[in-house]
Amino acid sequence: MDKLLNDLNDRQREAVVHTDGPMLIVAGAGSGKTRVITYKVAYLIAKGIADPFNITAVTFTNKATQEMRNRIEDLLTNRIKTSEQIYLSGLTVLTFHSLCSRILREHIDRLGMSNDFVIYDTDDQRALISRLMDDHNIDKKDTSPKEVVSFFSGVKNGTSFLRPDSKLTKVYHEYEQELKKSSALDFGDLLIYAHKLFAEHKDILEIYQDRAKYLFVDEYQDTNRIQYKLIKLLSAKHRNICVVGDEDQSIYKWRGADINNILDFEKDYNDAKVIKLEQNYRSTSNIISSSSSLIANNFQRKHKTLFTEQALGEKVKVISMVNDIRETEYIVGQIKKHYINGFRHEEMAIFYRINAQSRLLEEHLRRSKIPYKIIGGIRFYDRKEIKDLISYLRLIVNPNDNIGLERIINIPARGIGKTTLDKLSHFAKSKKMSIYSALPELVNDDGFSSATKKKLAGFLELMDSIRALNEEGSSGSIILKTIIDKTNYMDFLRDKTGHEADERIDNVSELLGAMADFEETSEDKTLIAFLESVALIGDTDEEAGDEHGVKLMTLHSAKGLEFPVVFIQGVEYGLLPYIRYGSDDVNDIEEERRLLYVGMTRAMKVLYLTWARSRRVFGGIKARYSSKFLEEIDEKHVDAYSDEDSFYKETETHDYTEHKTYTNSANVKKDKPKTHSSGYSYDYSAGHADNETGSAVGTKVRHATYGHGVIRAIEGKGDKAKVTVHFSKYGVKKLIWGYANLTVC
Repeated sequence: MDKLLNDLNDRQREAVVHTDGPMLIVAGAGSGKTRVITYKVAYLIAKGIADPFNITAVTFTNKATQEMRNRIEDLLTNRIKTSEQIYLSGLTVLTFHSLCSRILREHIDRLGMSNDFVIYDTDDQRALISRLMDDHNIDKKDTSPKEVVSFFSGVKNGTSFLRPDSKLTKVYHEYEQELKKSSALDFGDLLIYAHKLFAEHKDILEIYQDRAKYLFVDEYQDTNRIQYKLIKLLSAKHRNICVVGDEDQSIYKWRGADINNILDFEKDYNDAKVIKLEQNYRSTSNIISSSSSLIANNFQRKHKTLFTEQALGEKVKVISMVNDIRETEYIVGQIKKHYINGFRHEEMAIFYRINAQSRLLEEHLRRSKIPYKIIGGIRFYDRKEIKDLISYLRLIVNPNDNIGLERIINIPARGIGKTTLDKLSHFAKSKKMSIYSALPELVNDDGFSSATKKKLAGFLELMDSIRALNEEGSSGSIILKTIIDKTNYMDFLRDKTGHEADERIDNVSELLGAMADFEETSEDKTLIAFLESVALIGDTDEEAGDEHGVKLMTLHSAKGLEFPVVFIQGVEYGLLPYIRYGSDDVNDIEEERRLLYVGMTRAMKVLYLTWARSRRVFGGIKARYSSKFLEEIDEKHVDAYSDEDSFYKETETHDYTEHKTYTNSANVKKDKPKTHSSGYSYDYSAGHADNETGSAVGTKVRHATYGHGVIRAIEGKGDKAKVTVHFSKYGVKKLIWGYANLTVC
């Protein structure tokens, strides 16, 4: 192990060998935080300081936990020469939610609840909330079930609050009642009930305090208040807690992450040892220096100075283009150039602030036959056919699962419509029973026709026969195949037409494969364990697209990744910072700055920051201004380019694969924008010029097809105004302002 410590720099080594008491590792971007955690765990085990059974490490994604476990096992079994085999089966490396689920599965009965609870994912929550909203006549056009799910999650993690006079308050309380009735927990409940269990049952808490004699918390800046409380309880007995994080990468406030958890660590543990990892191993010197000059403008941070021993590298390219189309063409052109120069497509990534920005990129990449992959697409377990079959499996394990039953009682169609289902639900509610439990009584109820009762009896017989297989100990694979066969689910899919049917059938085949893989590799091979693993898969663990293509993603999705070539699109006010409703709260601005910082520090060799001087917004063309953040980057590390001059040459032919440098030209504008007192430029142009088009008769404009021209007449207002333009080459044309994509010269 001592030889292995030579792999580490001085600060990393200091963090690894410190084993007693609380420690905060402030790990700058690309400074090797995962290496430090894994080496530290391996060090404790190899030196005999701790048994694997007494080590607990928690993080946020299944991907991160698997990587951590693999690295620890590799260190102990392949790189450290030991005289005896080291067993790691007792080592706990889990996500917060998986850890809490495991604890509750063993002990939730102490809170008067069933150990056979199911976990409701986001889709299950939406389905339940949608029904409850209907009961209260809440218009879903005003408030969508998706928004309510997010709001309820905020209520549970302390970022949202119920109003006594609100209909949503009633929905929330009924939602909670339905969860209890169905023996179900949502993700927020996993944390809340685990904390409640610890707070009320000290004997159970002590069991897990000993399991976490050495407690590691990764990405500590992303923890919310309930996670913070759990960590405090778990670490209270032995106080050997090591948290690793970077406040400069705290970008999940909207999920409940509280940056104060990491900023105040030394207040909570006044004897804590603090180690700063400041050497970056990922990026060139220009990228590190430019990123550092940006983030230095934040107040909510611990002072640290990133440095690298890597080469100076290319300067950061700040690109200003006349409109979003030209911006996209430029990015695609540069991707072509880098591909010709030896970079693979998968080594390049495009980041953006909001998903809506991807449309043009996808269109131009497809047109240029450049493969791409969107990170954060529809997850495998979110696809309809998979959700259907998972709901069958859940109902077999837990017949009280009303949401699962409501989803599949008529899939494939068996003539049990909404009216019948509403009657079932109302009857079960009046009897304080689950719908499934009420079915035997309902099949003999005079309130239903003989045909309906026959259909209900058929469904009950089907489910009872499959549940019998589970009770007999049949494997999940056999149960799943039985469901598919007895429901004729494949025939149901084949009734679809064309490619969709084949794709859905392949998805079902993949689910069968996933079940088989689980049974081969998991210690707990039960059906309920499989369902639990499915429910706990995080948003960041599933992706969609061409694995070898250019990666497209939001800046939030980029965290934890790295690419040789990075483009950050739309670095302009309104997108970065992404300001809604005119807010310029300093905390929001600082989080937006951290978001850009995270994106910039993903780049290893080449970094582009692009923005457009006009962009189509809600169908209309709006003037845009460069982000204040660009002005905060030290110009010594920047090459700035603008197409402002070349664009207005009538005979312009521009090759976007060739890069030119115009010092400081990226922030040069023909008209200085009006500026808010905060220093951030607002877009005041839309709707405030003549006829609300942002231009007037006599204005020189350019059209992508017709070239340059002069406005001769304007009829109407806003984006629907008819504009008469005399083009030098094509004569007079009448255009609709909102669709013409005219650029004011």
